[in-house]
Amino acid sequence: MILISHIRQFIFCPRILYFYTFCDIKPLYPEYVSLGTQYHNRQNELFKSRKFLKFKLPIIRVYNNLYLQDLSMSGIADLVIECEDEIIVAEYKNQNKPILSTGAKMQLIAYSILASKYLNKPFSKIMLICSNNLKFKIFDITNDDLIKFDKVINSIKKMIDQEIFPHSNASIAACIQCEFKNYCDDRE
Repeated sequence: MILISHIRQFIFCPRILYFYTFCDIKPLYPEYVSLGTQYHNRQNELFKSRKFLKFKLPIIRVYNNLYLQDLSMSGIADLVIECEDEIIVAEYKNQNKPILSTGAKMQLIAYSILASKYLNKPFSKIMLICSNNLKFKIFDITNDDLIKFDKVINSIKKMIDQEIFPHSNASIAACIQCEFKNYCDDRE
């Protein structure tokens, strides 16, 4: 089963998922991981008093930290917004502007697929939420995004099924912040 959080990591560098899956390594996480955890904890506290009126959506219910699973994927979505005719999955990001990376987009699509099944409603959008005052941006999901998602999932399955040590497409800047940089042996 693929952990949805690993999809983003696979896109950042496929070797991260390899190390998590096949190696018994306890990585030392950079400080930004701790800061991100603190940010998410704060958002969970704030969730209790929020009405989400700022989103201007026909909201029926908002689910916080919703566990989702099917036969191939599982994970915990930060927020699932159930509207009258659709669902929108939202992710909290500890950043100043709602900038969506490819990895975050693929991760949100995975949550959206599972949330869509769980709530029996379609999805066509995802959302990033930044800062404590709910800066947000809604992004449309295109058919090309779904095709790319399928390719990523198939690549992950192939790597896991065949236990392939993947090529690293990460930049040196990405490698510097990686928790597995001491094990990869590709960078100085």
